[in-house]
Amino acid sequence: MSLIPVDEAVRRVLEHAHPLPAEQVALLEVDLGGRVLAQPLRAAWDVPADALSAMDGYAVRADALQADQTYPVAVHVPAGRGDLVTLPAGTVARIFTGAPLPSGADAVVLQEDTEVLEPSGDAPRVRLRATVTAGENVRRRASDVAAGQTLFNAGHALRPADLNVLLAQGVLTAPLHRRPTVALLSSGDELVEPGGGPPGRGQVVNGNAWALAAAVREAGGVPRVLPRVVDDRAATARAVDEALSADVLVTTGGVSVGDHDHMGPALAARCADTLGFWKVALKPGKPLLYGRVGARHVFGLPGNPVSALVTFELFVRPVLLRLLGHDRVLRRPALVPVVHALPATGRRAEYLRARLDHDPSGAPRVDARRNQSSGALTSLAGADALIVRRPDAPAVEAGASVSVLSLGPDAPWSRLQLDRYAGPELEGRGAE
Repeated sequence: MSLIPVDEAVRRVLEHAHPLPAEQVALLEVDLGGRVLAQPLRAAWDVPADALSAMDGYAVRADALQADQTYPVAVHVPAGRGDLVTLPAGTVARIFTGAPLPSGADAVVLQEDTEVLEPSGDAPRVRLRATVTAGENVRRRASDVAAGQTLFNAGHALRPADLNVLLAQGVLTAPLHRRPTVALLSSGDELVEPGGGPPGRGQVVNGNAWALAAAVREAGGVPRVLPRVVDDRAATARAVDEALSADVLVTTGGVSVGDHDHMGPALAARCADTLGFWKVALKPGKPLLYGRVGARHVFGLPGNPVSALVTFELFVRPVLLRLLGHDRVLRRPALVPVVHALPATGRRAEYLRARLDHDPSGAPRVDARRNQSSGALTSLAGADALIVRRPDAPAVEAGASVSVLSLGPDAPWSRLQLDRYAGPELEGRGAE
């Protein structure tokens, strides 16, 4: 199977990614981060349910006031008072923020615009030094939410502030798309598990599985790290079959063309006619496999640590977000000046690990002066961006703008809608 462009590979992956079914989730017992509504939610009642005072002061009938006049304080209304209070004509009510307006009142004079004349008597009086208009300093009934109003549409990703809105409507459970389960399977005779001390000659600590598990959690999925599989064809086939109970299978290693690379053939055999691609015109990450087994997504990532995490970022993460119900699953590229020259590229798109910061004037800049080897663990650990370069792109001088993807959970979403994705927009890379 020949190399395919990155954009075509992304298109093939997203073409078959659809939100998982909904489940009712208890809002008080779950981490909502990244969860997406599967159905719209509507308001059952008005919020606020009554007209409320927006400030501490005195509730009045606005058209019956005269400036610099004295009025008796007929009633005291703290927040939370539930009985219906009526304001007698020619009087005012002492009221506090969040308290319901008495019947007959339609405005509130601020406390600082008044003067209490008889604070200790049975009928205290207050001088109002300012007048108000009807509705002033009042939170009108249903000014926040009206009964029947749509609170959130399907596809809305819940945030902490949204919980207040739902709980105010008595919503304790919500229909959210299920989190995708992700099986993580590493292969290689050379792998040893973390915590066993320094690796022996020819051995490598299996950090890939745990780094990818963290990346899965950050994207909203549920990782399951499986025991590593040795470089044996039959053992690899059995391990793949057992791992296919998850929504997504992500393997690392064994997808190249060496004599001991059994993972690629095992995955290709399981995917059969749904094998999307095997090798992408990408650096790092060329030996990348994607296919499907039924509704399950299968990714064979390279074994090199940087290649594994870069290909996860470009291909697996968008699928997990889509399974969660997100519409916006791709990061938005930005044009940022690079602080150093970049050489011309070869036949593959290049994703350079980089660091974003600011020049002395505060303008953003990006720096990729680090070890770009796919086996250099620290090159991605210390990076917060990827410089994206097209295949066969010319050399770039220091100070030129290059296309940059900002990484991390707080990086901006792409504005590109999945159903409009065609490929070239993702490159958006017109910086070369």
